[in-house]
Parts: sequence; C-alpha cells; structure tokens
Amino acid sequence: MNVEGAASNNIVARLPVYDPVAEPLGAEAQPQHMPVAPSTESLSGIEKQFANLVKDLSQQLKSLENQLAQALKQLSAPPQAQDPNKCPPSPSPGHPIYHRYQKIINGSARRHEVDPLLVSAVIRHESGFVPTAVSKAGALGLMQLMPETAKSLGVNNAFDPQQNIEGGTKLLRGLLDRYHGQIDLALAAYNAGSGAVDKYGGIPPFPETQAYVRNVLETYRESALSA
Repeated sequence: MNVEGAASNNIVARLPVYDPVAEPLGAEAQPQHMPVAPSTESLSGIEKQFANLVKDLSQQLKSLENQLAQALKQLSAPPQAQDPNKCPPSPSPGHPIYHRYQKIINGSARRHEVDPLLVSAVIRHESGFVPTAVSKAGALGLMQLMPETAKSLGVNNAFDPQQNIEGGTKLLRGLLDRYHGQIDLALAAYNAGSGAVDKYGGIPPFPETQAYVRNVLETYRESALSA
C-alpha cells in the first residue's frame, strides 16, 4: 500500500471546494453597511450654513467694536459743564442723589453754621450734584470752585466731594458774613464775585447772576417747605 499516496488523497479530500456562488470567506467580518459618501447637495448645504455663521459672527464683532468705540469716546470726553439755569429743582433731603452727599453737606454746614438746605440748593444749581462737573470758565466740582479760589480755601482736589463741599460751604459762610446774612447778596457774590456786588451795591445787572439768585432761592424755599 502506498501510504504516502493515501495520505495525500486524504489531505486533498479535506480541502475546501471553491464555489463561486458561495459567500466569500470572511464575509461575516465585513461591515454589513458601508458609510455612504455625502452627496454634493449635502456638502453645499454645510458650506452655506458655515458661510452664514461666519457672516453672523462678523456682524456681531462689528457691533461690539462700535459699542467699544462709543464707550471709549465717552470716557475720553471732558466733563460737560452744567447750566445752572436749566437744573431741575433741588431734590428733597430724602432724595437718593441728595442722600449720597447728605452726610458731607450736613457736616460742613454744621462746622460753618450754614443751613444744609442752602448748601444743597447751591450745589444743585452749580453742578447738578455732578462731582466731576467743569464749567466753561473752569470752575470745578460740586460747588464749582475756581482753581485759585479752591486753593485759597485749602482744597487740593476740587473733584473730591468732601474737599469741594467743605471749601464751598466755607466760601458761602464768608460771603454771608460779608453781606450781613443777606442770602441774595451772598449768592450773587458766589456767582459773580463780591467785587461785582460791591460795585453795583447789590445784585449785579447780569441776567445770568439774577437768574442764578432767583433759582437758588426758589429751590432753597421749596426744599425748606418739603423738609
């Protein structure tokens, strides 16, 4: 018996028979659903969405740049002078804007023996309670002190509410003493200078000064009635 031939026949018998109709070997390892490449229309839609997103972001960025530019412009602009003749009536002592400086006003008024409501009325028509106010003539702060006057009153920083109100109240006290307690003349001198009041022997014939005295007195009277 040919052992080598028999063994060879057995091996051949065990070899798989190729069948072209049968499923290829390893088919079970192949993915059942292959990914489908995106169509041209899908890509076009994605590109359109991306373009719209970029456009929206650009518009938002431009809007933010404009807002930033406006904010920087406002910060760099010098403080606006307040028109004393256009200020609304002085707030009552309970008003928030008055309450903000009430302690300072009361303290300065007590030290210099001036009615705090009068000090408040002067502040209202001088600066509208804006501590950084600057007039066209160069007067500074809440009580609109001229630089030289502020210096003579010991005010080193006219934009500091404490120093400004202390100096302005001290100035007002001096003018009240000079004109023997006559509030209208003291206010006229506060606005136009004591030299002008002395020259005309009373309230100077200046429309601005006359309106100032009238408005401050009216505010002072209204504040006193509502206190």
